[in-house]
Amino acid sequence: MGRAVVHELHRSGRRVLVLDRDAAAARRVGKRYAGGAARVGQAEVGDTGRLARALEGAAVLVNCAPYRLNLQVMEAALAAGCHYVDLGGLFHMTRRQLRRSAEFRRAGLLAVLGMGSAPGLTNLFARAAADPLRRVRAIRIYNGGGSPGPGPDPLSFGFSPATVLDEVKERPFVFVRGRFEAAEPLSGSERIRFELGTQEVHLCLHSEVATLPPAYARKGLRECFFKVSHDPAQLALLRGFVALGLTDPRPGPRGVAPREILLDLLQARPGSADAATDRDDLLVVVEGADERGPVTVRTEMVARPQRRPPLSGVARDTGFPAAIVAGLIADGAVTARGAHGPEGCVPVAPVLAALARRGMRPRTTRRRH
Repeated sequence: MGRAVVHELHRSGRRVLVLDRDAAAARRVGKRYAGGAARVGQAEVGDTGRLARALEGAAVLVNCAPYRLNLQVMEAALAAGCHYVDLGGLFHMTRRQLRRSAEFRRAGLLAVLGMGSAPGLTNLFARAAADPLRRVRAIRIYNGGGSPGPGPDPLSFGFSPATVLDEVKERPFVFVRGRFEAAEPLSGSERIRFELGTQEVHLCLHSEVATLPPAYARKGLRECFFKVSHDPAQLALLRGFVALGLTDPRPGPRGVAPREILLDLLQARPGSADAATDRDDLLVVVEGADERGPVTVRTEMVARPQRRPPLSGVARDTGFPAAIVAGLIADGAVTARGAHGPEGCVPVAPVLAALARRGMRPRTTRRRH
């Protein structure tokens, strides 16, 4: 995802600074995805002061680190006096981040929480459909098509294996009958017809459910959930890891958590980023009513990979929106301050226009009941 952010910022004429705990990795990304034009540096998220110093002079920080580090990276952005964008916090982290809103507002800064594909574009699709309606009853979000990336290797991941493990193991929160409830992991299965074909999806813990219900409470929102499809072979393996206790974050007899060993093994495998073969399908269904009566608005977008430089579909539709919004913030086109979900602060039209120039165009249909 970070590679896609660097590539899009560079392509749009922005000055880019790439920071990573591994300076050599930062140099490789800068060379390949920004033509060697990016500045690079080494920084540890755990050292807030050093990270803040490395950010001196930056207008916007785009955080592509694992979501569990979001609060620490936010702290560094606040200390450095720069705006902040991340790719999501898997519900609980996002809710904790929202509590920092007053600090960012007092500092004259904006933090956009979850501005990738899902969350991010899904929030904007929901906003575009819901804002014109008088009443909004349900916002249903589906992700299919190739996230994580399909292929012959069921342990090839389209994004962070740590996040995938959490999606499979953690209890998803849903908004039903006007209140938040926890459901069982991988429950709520249904078959959904996507543009890329019919796929089975299930409930998943996700950030959209943390921010959309409060945003549309006044319009009467009663239901909101996020469901995702996983490659069946990969899902079977992940279920096995959970059953065997290999995803346990608690230290074992030798002081090492099984989860950390598993992640080390998974992340040591060749990744799917260079293969760039996956596709990502985002679908948002909003039910409500306008001045003429009940209506359902369905918005869907498919992202496909690119070869040069190699970026998967899910990397493109996650990294590009974050970079686009960072550019809008830097240009003063986003004036909100504080910490918000995308639906609360990001203008929809310029983001969709920029995506269209990159070959990603959502299709919206309206059906009257």
